[in-house]
Amino acid sequence: MQAPRALCRHTIKQFGKRYAHQPAQSTYNDLPQPQGSWQTHHDAAQRRYNAHLVIGIGALIGTIAFGKVAGLLETYSDNPEHPAVIESYK
Repeated sequence: MQAPRALCRHTIKQFGKRYAHQPAQSTYNDLPQPQGSWQTHHDAAQRRYNAHLVIGIGALIGTIAFGKVAGLLETYSDNPEHPAVIESYK
């Protein structure tokens, strides 16, 4: 009776082992330290963002202008003063 129980315990201990270790505790000394002026990085990022904005607005205006000139875009801004008379509707 004791032998199967001992064998079971031994097997469970073998399969139940965890070989992982606890991670090292991190401290504030492990965090990255700020270096250089934040203003120069901020200005460079803003120049890049503003360039993307200008390119996007230019592409939008160019697309609208091309669509209007090519006749692909109808804005219906030229309303007639009198409705059209269509004989087939009568």
